[in-house]
Amino acid sequence: MHSHPALNATVEAWIDHIIKAGGQTVIMPDGPDSLPTVELGVTPRQPNKRQRQASTDFRNDDLETTPRPPLFCRDQTLSEVQSTSTADTNGTSRSGRSSPRKKEVALRRTLDWPIARVNITELKSVPAMLESLALDLKKIADGRQSLIPDIFRESMSADAGIFDQPHPDWFYTARDGQEELRAVHRQMRRICRNSLKCKDRMEYEAAWNDLVHCRVLEEALEGQDAIDFRNITLCRTLKAFHDDDPALRENKVDYGIFLQPARGGDGLSERLSDLASEGIDLTHLTLSDFAPTPLAISIETKTLQAKPIEGSVQLANWVRAHFRQLARVVERRSHGPGYQLPILPIIYVYGNMWRVDFAHRWDRKTMIYEGMGIGDTHTMYGCYQVCAAIRRLAVWVQEDFRRWWLRTAELPTSPNALLSAPSAPG
Repeated sequence: MHSHPALNATVEAWIDHIIKAGGQTVIMPDGPDSLPTVELGVTPRQPNKRQRQASTDFRNDDLETTPRPPLFCRDQTLSEVQSTSTADTNGTSRSGRSSPRKKEVALRRTLDWPIARVNITELKSVPAMLESLALDLKKIADGRQSLIPDIFRESMSADAGIFDQPHPDWFYTARDGQEELRAVHRQMRRICRNSLKCKDRMEYEAAWNDLVHCRVLEEALEGQDAIDFRNITLCRTLKAFHDDDPALRENKVDYGIFLQPARGGDGLSERLSDLASEGIDLTHLTLSDFAPTPLAISIETKTLQAKPIEGSVQLANWVRAHFRQLARVVERRSHGPGYQLPILPIIYVYGNMWRVDFAHRWDRKTMIYEGMGIGDTHTMYGCYQVCAAIRRLAVWVQEDFRRWWLRTAELPTSPNALLSAPSAPG
């Protein structure tokens, strides 16, 4: 076969150019038909900054969120894998995700009832409507209440380590109903074991909810009248109560404690049904059965692998929507602008640790008094603490929250029917 000087020169020049440009070695098949058709001056394209960032975001997706499907089928199955804890990321792509820190900044800077956080231990005084509840919860949180029947003191002491012996003040004298007390104690032991198991296995949030958090709520609210809890993982915020800021448009939470009055009695059930028939929303979320049951306490859960700020941000944005809904009820019932909204307890469960915060509209801000730990499900006493705190919160729902709805559901008959503006926190 004769050589072709012109062809050889072209190939050699092309190879020299590739080497100088730092390109990858190219292996070509024999024959002149295999020559590249691209221009010689084109160098390998590097991914741009947006592509690199998107790739990084995908690799760093939070492992604590509900597991996502593979990229090739994400769009087809997104609705099947939505989860409460990542409600702010539902339906987003890799490039559209908003970090909790950015969302917290947006919550603080918004003009529509911005968030202002205050550690509850820094308050010199609390609003009058919160004082009794907060002080009772503080006693439970500080271990100043005897919560465990003394019939279990000996067994708990035998089970505990040398540096983890039960304190004598934890126990009270129990003489009656011991069979029921033993059943409750077995449930507490089961919750405690499950909590430790979830930690050891680094379980996802769904397992924590099923094995620990749901059982705590069941035990704490057993036998409570006119109150119940629901899993509201898939309940979306009604569009009427969305924030105008796209970054704050919607959130979801895991559980809600609801006021469920029976018919008769003080007539609240009938009044709520009347409100619903007038097209007045009794909650700011879409319940599966559209039940006329006002939401009282919202609960968000996270595992220990999640960033602590995530749950706080979700609850803050969620409770702002809750306040919008309550304010709408006040407006629709023709109460004046000075009508006082209730202070709303919100519960954040971070792994085994339970915390209650209080949200309060005051001075055109959404105040959040935060930081009151109410128990730890890794310990037996902590399980009793959490249940005792939830039962005290249930009393608030049955009394204070119920009274607010009774007053608000009525049309005002005189200017004196308006409630006074809330006092400023100390």
